[in-house]
Amino acid sequence: MRRFLVVALVALFSLPLLGAEPLLFAKPSVIVYPFTASASSIDREASSRLATIIASRMAETGQVSVIPPPPGTERKDYLSVARAHNADYYVSGYMSPLGTGVSLVEQVVSTTTGIVLFSQSGQINTYNEAAGQGDDLATFISRHANRGLAAIPTAPPRASPTPSATGGPEANLNKLFSRRKKQTPAPKASPAPKASSAAASVARVTPTSVPAPGPTAVPSNAPRTVAAAPATAETIAVVPVEGPADAALREIATQHLLARTSGERAASAAAACAAHPVKAVLTGTLTTRPDAQFGGAGATFDLSAHDCAGKLLWHQTHSNDAGGAQGAQLATERAVEAAIGAYLNPPRRRRR
Repeated sequence: MRRFLVVALVALFSLPLLGAEPLLFAKPSVIVYPFTASASSIDREASSRLATIIASRMAETGQVSVIPPPPGTERKDYLSVARAHNADYYVSGYMSPLGTGVSLVEQVVSTTTGIVLFSQSGQINTYNEAAGQGDDLATFISRHANRGLAAIPTAPPRASPTPSATGGPEANLNKLFSRRKKQTPAPKASPAPKASSAAASVARVTPTSVPAPGPTAVPSNAPRTVAAAPATAETIAVVPVEGPADAALREIATQHLLARTSGERAASAAAACAAHPVKAVLTGTLTTRPDAQFGGAGATFDLSAHDCAGKLLWHQTHSNDAGGAQGAQLATERAVEAAIGAYLNPPRRRRR
């Protein structure tokens, strides 16, 4: 009888624990920063709207807590700002126009180590696809934060509705990234001078009447026609990075060059110079190698700048290493940053 009572009590007190199983799992906090646009056709507001769509979807999954990013945060301050707001992770990346949508590179960074834990790239054409990125990011962050409890079974996350947008969830992203043009106010007609009674008896002025020849006073509020400024050859064109490295790493290198130079992406040097004159055409070659002794990987990036006539303007090679599972990506980013930094900030010549 006593044994039966003990078993019954154990079973009774175990029921609340079964229902509280999901409480064993942490709900990490994350900040989603606006994506860095690699082309002038995408403004900061458009990149912020896309980040908002992804962040809203991440919050709706219930797997993470999303913290709004402080307005005006610079990329160099992403880590310190995320730590100041007690965020466990932050999401950033690069975006560039591609067809009817955008090419997006997303990165998840741990605020504890400052290391990129996860990176993915893809093409986004609809609002549904943009929201789907939020599902992937929330799932990865939740699994990484609870990786120590991976052996404990959890209930599947609740399905949440996909955020709707104008034109339906399958609406194209063209409207999202199109710049809003300011409407030019229509010129106001200048008041006509009062005609004398004698003149009025001769003829009446109608809206279709042709004004008499002679100088016409232009009202001060009438818009003036300003001639378009001639195109300048200050644009930098970026050709996709080549080399034996993985395609995803080469795309990250290309996106980083576009973001740092605010340049235009071109399929080749000939295509870049065919549209309009450019200041320089940047081409690069990326090579990665595993570090068998210390783990991680190393990267070597060879960057060249030519003019449209094919003359070599600048050339340097930079290498870097990084440890950890994301060593190849970190080494790539560091090598590319060193090369493009040297190009954009050449050493000043000393005066003799």
